Amino acid sequence: MDPLLRSRADIDRLDKEFLRLLAERMHAVRAIGAHKGANPDAPLVDEAREREVLETWAREAEKLGLSSYFAGRVLREILNWSRRDQERFLDAHAKPASTAKAVRVAYQGVPACYSDLTITKVFATRDVARVERLGRKSFVAAMDALEAGEVDYALLPIENTIAGSINEVYDLLAKRTVTIVGEEVWPVEHCLVGVPGTVLEQVRTIRSHPVALQQCQRFLDGLVGVTAESWHDTAGAAESIATEKDARVAAIASEEAARQYGLGVIQREIADERVNLTRFLLIGRAPEPVDPRRPAKTSLVFAVNHRRGALLQCLAAFNDQGISLTKLESRPQPATPWEYVFYVDFEGHVTDARVEAALGALREHTNHLTILGSYPRRTESALERRQLPVLSADIEHLGIEPLGIELVEPLDDAHTLLATCPAEAKPAANPNLKLSSLKQPGQRTQVDVSGVVFGGERFVVIAGPCAVENRAQMLDAAAMAKAGGASMLRGGAFKPRTSPYAFQGLGFAGLELLVEAGHAYELPVVTEVLRVEDVEKVAETADMLQIGARNMQNFSLLREVGRARKPVLLKRGMSATIEELLLAAEYVMAGGNHRVVLCERGIRTFETATRNTLDISAIPVLRAKTHLPVIVDPSHAAGLRDLVVPLALAAAAVGADGVIIEAHPRPGEALCDKDQALTGDDLVKLFAQLKPIVEARGRTL
Repeated sequence: MDPLLRSRADIDRLDKEFLRLLAERMHAVRAIGAHKGANPDAPLVDEAREREVLETWAREAEKLGLSSYFAGRVLREILNWSRRDQERFLDAHAKPASTAKAVRVAYQGVPACYSDLTITKVFATRDVARVERLGRKSFVAAMDALEAGEVDYALLPIENTIAGSINEVYDLLAKRTVTIVGEEVWPVEHCLVGVPGTVLEQVRTIRSHPVALQQCQRFLDGLVGVTAESWHDTAGAAESIATEKDARVAAIASEEAARQYGLGVIQREIADERVNLTRFLLIGRAPEPVDPRRPAKTSLVFAVNHRRGALLQCLAAFNDQGISLTKLESRPQPATPWEYVFYVDFEGHVTDARVEAALGALREHTNHLTILGSYPRRTESALERRQLPVLSADIEHLGIEPLGIELVEPLDDAHTLLATCPAEAKPAANPNLKLSSLKQPGQRTQVDVSGVVFGGERFVVIAGPCAVENRAQMLDAAAMAKAGGASMLRGGAFKPRTSPYAFQGLGFAGLELLVEAGHAYELPVVTEVLRVEDVEKVAETADMLQIGARNMQNFSLLREVGRARKPVLLKRGMSATIEELLLAAEYVMAGGNHRVVLCERGIRTFETATRNTLDISAIPVLRAKTHLPVIVDPSHAAGLRDLVVPLALAAAAVGADGVIIEAHPRPGEALCDKDQALTGDDLVKLFAQLKPIVEARGRTL
């Protein structure tokens, strides 16, 4: 037998034996994992034991004439995967026992793309019967499939060490009702692939995903007469080459994609940087529990209050709790130019005491905060990396800096972690009012609506008609509101009416007229939104979204405006208690939107002399219970023009932050609520009478 063939046969035989022994070792590892899963106090990592194993391998390797460095590198991979494989037992312990089932995962691309390859790694240590992969042409389509319930998860790339963040995915996470449940890092190894037998000199077009082209820019720049062509996916580009069979066209893709589609590798390692890692996010519809012994990461997005030092105070909230940020990135808000949202990743889980304290402090300085997810961490920080002593003399003889073996420091068990954390902030009297309650005396939140600040030194007057009727009416109303001293313009484009035969508003055409009038007289506008599906479109142009009394407990609508990036004016329901109003605000704030202004507009009682009974005592009660601004709607409380001004004055006297008034240039012609609409002269008189009361309260108009 040929000596070369004999040696290769020996290698094949030894490889099989090595894999058999490796499988046997993993069987023992899983027995240890089962023990850790059944004993929550057992540490995940026994560092002394790992050092002992490493030293044993080093000694035995040297006896056998092997490099202890090489042996250590092999062992490190075995240890890393052993730890990860044991996680399935921790997950089984955290969740109710259930049999393994098939899962469906959506991703952007076609088989053998990097996302598809990463799915294999993600689910290798999850207890699933099988994984069904559904490729989609875009990130949006993959997310749509998840929200529609067509799949259980979506796997999307979020950042790359060369190309940076993938902003489209960040934007999707902020807008969709989903949560991050895991992350994974995949080492990207770009190859130039083409029809078998193709040489580089034949290639005239290279196609791939735009991010992949960006990662190989230096390689592409060095080619003469070659054009780069964007494609929807790396593996998709490879698939197209296999279909076209044109040697002049090549693709940048993985070697796995080349094998999948029967292509040859023209050149390997063409990325600009040797280290090219892509971080993927596993996205689900609901959070998944994380064993407290596992290192965790949390991702969130927030927008700061527009004042000096706000971002610094937000970062200090993490620093004060000793929490390490792993990422901080800003993104512009298209609807509000020169204002930004910040995406943050940090080490820790939302259930950790330190994280809870940091988030509580953070909410005081943000107007919008959404937790995108808390999940097991797969990326190591520099603080977690440790170097062992030199294990091999041959490394020293070569004059090479010893790389050592990286170990992850064991995470303390849950009891130790809680014992070393600072005490939690004192909980609110009502545990359901976590975000809206007043935690410190005198604490007040200011809500900025395009330059008009609620809850500050200024008493805010909002004026305008009940409904938008036509262009001339709105322009006249805006002029009247401006002349009367109003800071904002109101107007109903969508009108919820008790009678189905009453005027229901002009809809989006009316919204355009309202915004046009507001711009003409430099008045921010507020308008009511009635339907979940209209929130995003209304928020594109209106400065503030109003939730009317009839919708105060429309929880789907509250959740949707909670995701919006616009301030919310929340009116008290006609039969709602003060606590129910605050719980409605809690729905909005829990969705991430902290810019909520409460509005007392009268409640239904047995009295019929007025349209509703203005609960004037609600204002000081609310100021004692919540940090949110509180304004009053005397128009809907009174129902009669003559009563509006006295009730507005009373609101200012008891400490309201403003009033919202119905005013019409020609009340007799109004299509709705004509009996309570003020005239221009009425507004001027109201402003004059408000002035001394507001000043007595230490405020200005």
